[in-house]
Amino acid sequence: MKNRVHIITLLLLTSTLSGCLSDDESSGFSWPERLDINCDSAEESDQNCQVYLEGFDIPVRTVKHPLLEEIWIVDLAGTISSWDGQSLQQVANLTDVVCRCENEQGLFGLAFDEDFAETGAVLLSYIENGTCDGPNESNLILAEVIVENGTIDSSSIRVLREIEQPYRNHNGGHLMHIGNHQYLWGVGDGGSAMDPYGHGQNKSTPLGAIHLMQYENGSIEPVLQDTDGDPYILHHGLRNPWRFDVDPLNQIWIADVGQYCYEEINVVPLMNASNFGWALREGMHQFDDNRGCFDEITPAPEGIVDPVLEYGHQGGNCSVTGGFWMDWGPEKLRDGYLYGDFCSGSIWIAKNISGEWVAENVANAGTLIVGFGKGLNDELLIFSWGGTIYHISWSPN
Repeated sequence: MKNRVHIITLLLLTSTLSGCLSDDESSGFSWPERLDINCDSAEESDQNCQVYLEGFDIPVRTVKHPLLEEIWIVDLAGTISSWDGQSLQQVANLTDVVCRCENEQGLFGLAFDEDFAETGAVLLSYIENGTCDGPNESNLILAEVIVENGTIDSSSIRVLREIEQPYRNHNGGHLMHIGNHQYLWGVGDGGSAMDPYGHGQNKSTPLGAIHLMQYENGSIEPVLQDTDGDPYILHHGLRNPWRFDVDPLNQIWIADVGQYCYEEINVVPLMNASNFGWALREGMHQFDDNRGCFDEITPAPEGIVDPVLEYGHQGGNCSVTGGFWMDWGPEKLRDGYLYGDFCSGSIWIAKNISGEWVAENVANAGTLIVGFGKGLNDELLIFSWGGTIYHISWSPN
């Protein structure tokens, strides 16, 4: 329990701040120290937390290899490692092309080509390297690279798309293969605070959106045919979607990071192009750019889809960390969307029970949660701010 006391002390210093993945002066947020706070196996519960792998900078993603019995682990620092259950090997060192000037910059995502067996191609999502002085000059990149002899050489990177980032934060960057040579790519609103350029409500800009694209034979193109803005945009009105997933009913679940008051979970049918309201809305509330928090829930304006669930910045909460639709893993988590909070370490499952959306608190990890992953044998993994990957499980009832 000593670690729990440690993190609570830290959170008392940061709980009045907001939008944890939003390092800007106007929000007042300052990133917590990179402490290696252990994942906590709470004595009063059936929760069990053990070290899975360690020695990373900031792990953010695991992806199962399509041909080999191993997972690839993406590190924000710009490295990719493989794990086969016995040996941890570096697959790629991309630190020479990936920017790490700010805590929200780095290597975000990886997706194998659907035809990987023939092409050896992998898609990467990252912030390009650049100067750390002055205004941001490093953009969000979608690139292709070819795996040769089990490794990736940064000199073989081929840029497919480049999105200008006016600031260093709110990059998004999550990349997901959904079948039929189609991929989703999450893009933040471009940074700073309060969406100063109105990107969230402007479909002509690629920012503040989830993109849908077709990738095949080394090239990408839009999937949507009827669009009045950027042809790649499927969903918009998002601030900083920090992970999303698609469930068996083909619904997309999106965890979107809030500004001052509310974190939100959105769910809509994948192909129902939707506007989630940023920066007119924060959660189920009108957004107040004077930093006030409206307690009253108000109806969403016409054309805007409100989240199905929200939570406030009480109790040490600060920033939502999205996870998975759970049709795998521990039985008690099945048939719901898993997500957590970066600062408090709380973990919830979102479910629709008898027509009502509910969030069941299933754990408190006791560590700063950057993300969730799937292990080699479908273990549920927690990526910590301190660089350790934990395996969290629950004893059978």
